[in-house]
Amino acid sequence: MTKSPHATTRDLASAVAQRAKRAGEQAPSVRGADWRLATVTVVGTGTVTADGIVCRRLKSYTTPTVGDVSVISQSGNGNWIALGPLATS
Repeated sequence: MTKSPHATTRDLASAVAQRAKRAGEQAPSVRGADWRLATVTVVGTGTVTADGIVCRRLKSYTTPTVGDVSVISQSGNGNWIALGPLATS
């Protein structure tokens, strides 16, 4: 059985909408700013790598250490910063 033109159009529209949603979930310009907790794995000069993401660290984050659980934040244009470690409990 062949599809009606309306069914084909509806399927195409659904496929395009799903693709746009997946692309938007990955694009900071669409998704907007975001923050999360991440574990520091590498300490660089002025940066840390946390969960595979290279982040510039704040000036107040003076002694980053591998294993720190830090708040990292992404701006709407994709830049990442590490705000510093959380207190241990």
